[in-house]
Amino acid sequence: MIGCHDVVVSANQFEENHDALRFIDGFNLCMTGNCLDDHLGDGVVIENTYGSVVSGNMIEECNGTAIVLDRDCYGIALSANVIAHDAAGGIALRDAHGCTVSANAFTIMGKDALNIGPKSGRITVTGNNFSNSYIGADKVKRGAKDLAAAGMVLNGTSGIVVTGNLFSGLRPNALSLEGPASKHVLFSDNVLVDTTGDHKKLEASLVKNNLEDE
Repeated sequence: MIGCHDVVVSANQFEENHDALRFIDGFNLCMTGNCLDDHLGDGVVIENTYGSVVSGNMIEECNGTAIVLDRDCYGIALSANVIAHDAAGGIALRDAHGCTVSANAFTIMGKDALNIGPKSGRITVTGNNFSNSYIGADKVKRGAKDLAAAGMVLNGTSGIVVTGNLFSGLRPNALSLEGPASKHVLFSDNVLVDTTGDHKKLEASLVKNNLEDE
């Protein structure tokens, strides 16, 4: 969809396409309740768009990234999606501001469950679950060749709120810092289980009240 607005994409199955949906140079996309599986490229790519919501979707096993925001996106909510087993990443905010990432389940991600890049900022990340395939009783569901479970990456960004999330069983880190220093980050009231992170290395930021393994 190019140059469209006020569009509802709901209750569809997208299977083994290149990208499931590309929404470019538009506004007011409402994408809810879709199933995206086994894509050769990315799942959802949104560019130069504002005032939109991607919510309640199942996005599994893309060879690319599950959701990409790029080229001056702003005012977009990515909420309550299940993002599972995607090879190149979960959500990539490449050029996005004023967006919310909330209540998503990121599970067994091959790379960067959430990546906020240097062209993005003023992002709220809250109430998400970043996990591996743990099923209790010290067991994981996946076999030895399928244990990848990536966490969150901040790369030269600023104005980020990361609160009330659960990070569990992730490697190498729950939060990794890459590229130029990320600043003005609030990292608070998160729980880290069987994982560690770079949050204590954040500059000009506030890191407090996180519950971590001893």
